[in-house]
Amino acid sequence: MARQALKEVNAPYTVNSEDEAIGRDTIIIRRNSEPVAVVVPYAEYVELLARPAAQPSRPISDNPHFERERAAFRRLLPELLRAHRGEWVAIVHEQAVEFGPDFGSVILRVRERFGQRPVYVQEILEKPRVYKIGSPRVVRR
Repeated sequence: MARQALKEVNAPYTVNSEDEAIGRDTIIIRRNSEPVAVVVPYAEYVELLARPAAQPSRPISDNPHFERERAAFRRLLPELLRAHRGEWVAIVHEQAVEFGPDFGSVILRVRERFGQRPVYVQEILEKPRVYKIGSPRVVRR
């Protein structure tokens, strides 16, 4: 679908209903190079209204499947520390199914074997690493 941006002007925007792009193309209106409004064909608008509203997902810690896999990791941890300390492990159906040097290599192999499904992947350490990530903040001038 072709997209057309209207040029910014100092006067209020006007849209000519006879313009052949109206109803055919999605038009993005920008102010200071930032999108501020969109004119979409009516059929797209109706389709958008017909979509069901997204349901908020529950926190992963409320998922019983995830909790079973995490409990299995804790139960297997002493054995995993002896054989695979410092590696990463994937737990599927409460069993250690893949090991590797990093998260990426483990998850790729798990996806090949089990497809797209929830998987518990954890680094094998006595105490898990905790990463502190600052939240974004608004700086007002």
